Amino acid sequence: MTCSIAGYGAVSAAGTSRAASAQTYASGSPCSRRDPATGLPVFPVTNLKHSPDAAIFSGARPTDRAGKLALAAAEMAVETAGWRGKEFSILVGCSRGPTESWEQTYDEFLREGRPPVRTSPLTTLGSLAFLLADYFGTTELATGMSVTCSSGSHAILQGVALLQSGMTDRVLVGGTEAPLTTFTLRQMQALRVYAEPADDERYPTRPLTGDPTGMALGEGAAFLALERRANHHPFALDGVGFSRERHQSSTGISAAGTALQTAMLAATTQSDRQPDAIFAHAPGTRKGDAAERAAIEAVFGREASIITSMKWATGHTFGASGPLAVVAALQMMEAKAIWLPPYLPTPEVAKPPENALINATGFGGNAVSISVTLSAAT
Repeated sequence: MTCSIAGYGAVSAAGTSRAASAQTYASGSPCSRRDPATGLPVFPVTNLKHSPDAAIFSGARPTDRAGKLALAAAEMAVETAGWRGKEFSILVGCSRGPTESWEQTYDEFLREGRPPVRTSPLTTLGSLAFLLADYFGTTELATGMSVTCSSGSHAILQGVALLQSGMTDRVLVGGTEAPLTTFTLRQMQALRVYAEPADDERYPTRPLTGDPTGMALGEGAAFLALERRANHHPFALDGVGFSRERHQSSTGISAAGTALQTAMLAATTQSDRQPDAIFAHAPGTRKGDAAERAAIEAVFGREASIITSMKWATGHTFGASGPLAVVAALQMMEAKAIWLPPYLPTPEVAKPPENALINATGFGGNAVSISVTLSAAT
């Protein structure tokens, strides 16, 4: 079943508007900063702005940083779709949940011997979906899910299932993540997968190179407004696939990327086409990037389509990374362009991509592939 993409929105270090992020992806402008507490490279969202209504709404209640990012991206998607005043379901993927609030309230608990009154429900994963439902005034299903780095892609997957079942006609799906806390950064550093401060400060994380430097975390959010009916929207979601590794490595992915192979085959079988471009999960780690490359070659051969990633500009945004890549794919098709990391050569192609496959995987071995395309309406 093909779902219509009625609208989309995203905020990340690459930009807080469609025009800004498209400009970053096209120009290769550096986006990283040094975290003042750890000295590690990070990708924060700057110049985040809400509409007047959203600013008043979030200012009147305790709102986690992940919630603020979600509100900005979701509002773009809902406004573009023309859903104001309509009912729709909401599915939000987030790997860590409201981690900023967790850490702040726990610090207060250690200092004062008691937590703030609003610790619960502010620190629950579901609070992110409830925030959006309260703001948009919807009464349909609103829920959150955590499946590590594929959380947002799983939200999209579950949204498609809701539409296919007939349980809803409209669903807002995506992910949000605000992991730039000292505790979270040190967790990734302890795993020895984090990019250390490098000589090349412009691109501290370099996915898809022969010798990746490691991941660098970023914050961001991205949402899609999906409709069951095939309306006259420029893009469609025409395939999804998923799988889970049976025999995992310490990183949750086998050397052959077996789960990704299954997910990509399922998504392309549904879409009934080979992708013009593949947006790789590619976290910038040696084992992760190599396993995904092996999976792509196993499914599509060595001469696979264009393989790209935007994590050089956004950083690894955990649960938001899949939806951010989906939005980047839509923007690239809209621009009739090819966007590759600025440190890679741009190949010559006969025509701009008209469809794309977006991968996500993570600890726990959960893999998702999503196929998007220019719709017949265009």
